Amino acid sequence: MLILDGSGTCAVALFCCIIHEAGHIICLMILGESPSSVELSFYGIKLERKEPSVLTAAEELAVYAAGPVMNFVFSAFMLPFASEHTGMKTAAAISFCIGIFNLVPCVPLDGGNMFFSFLSYITDEEKAKKIAFYVSCAVLVPMAAAGITMIFVNGNFTLAAVTAYLAAVCCSENKKRKI
Repeated sequence: MLILDGSGTCAVALFCCIIHEAGHIICLMILGESPSSVELSFYGIKLERKEPSVLTAAEELAVYAAGPVMNFVFSAFMLPFASEHTGMKTAAAISFCIGIFNLVPCVPLDGGNMFFSFLSYITDEEKAKKIAFYVSCAVLVPMAAAGITMIFVNGNFTLAAVTAYLAAVCCSENKKRKI
C-alpha cells in the first residue's frame, strides 16, 4: 500500500499507528513491564506481551488507554499547523480517527480491552470475558451493517473488511478462552 499510494496518506497512517503503539510501550515501561515482540502486519501493528502480566486491572486499563491518548496528543499538536499545511491537517485527522476507532468496545481493540480490564476490576475474570465478548458482538453487528451499506452506496469495502477481521479475531479469542 505504501508503494501504490502516491498521496503519502498510507505513510502518515503508518506513522500515526507507530505513535499509537509507542504510547502503549512507554506506558508499559513506566509500569515496569516491556513487550516481548512488536509485529507489523497487513492489519496493523501488534504488541505481544509476556504472560502472565504482573499489572493490576487499573494498570492494564492505563496501558490500553495510552495508545489512543498518544493519538489525541499528536492530533492536538498538529492542529495549530493545520491551517498552513494540508499535510498537518491530514496527519491530525488520521491520528484522531485512529484514536477514536481504537476506543470502540470490541475486544481486539483498545476500547474492548479497556472494557474487559474495567470488568475484571469489578467482577471475576470469567464473567468479565463473557460480558466483553457479548458487547463486542453487539458492537460488530451495526458495524457490519454499516460496512455492507457502504459497499452498496459508494463501493467502499474498508469498514466491511475491518469488521470481518475484528469478528474473526473476536471469535478466535473466544475459542481460546473457551467461553
